[in-house]
Amino acid sequence: MWINESKTLWEDRNRDTWQLPLFSSDGIYCGNVVAQVVDPHQCMVRYFIVFSRQNQRQFLVPSDAVELIDQKVQCSVRACHLRQIPKFCQTVSPQLESDVYRAIESKPYWE
Repeated sequence: MWINESKTLWEDRNRDTWQLPLFSSDGIYCGNVVAQVVDPHQCMVRYFIVFSRQNQRQFLVPSDAVELIDQKVQCSVRACHLRQIPKFCQTVSPQLESDVYRAIESKPYWE
């Protein structure tokens, strides 16, 4: 299913990462991975979609912010920054992507 206007990204439910817990760089549990956002032209995962049960929202974590995937997903971003990522509502817009990278204080993949 395409999730952006330009039809370059789609949502994929990969069972290798589905429901893995996501931990911030400071060791705080932030939610569970429920899907991936894939760029099929680049054969690359761009984002992980994480559901926070505590905040009842989904948010995007850039794949370049992930350090390790094993029995959990270890992120290189502190929890306070992950909480600043805007809510994901089934569509990825250029504005949302910019806001995600701004929230985690990281250089976007397109720069």
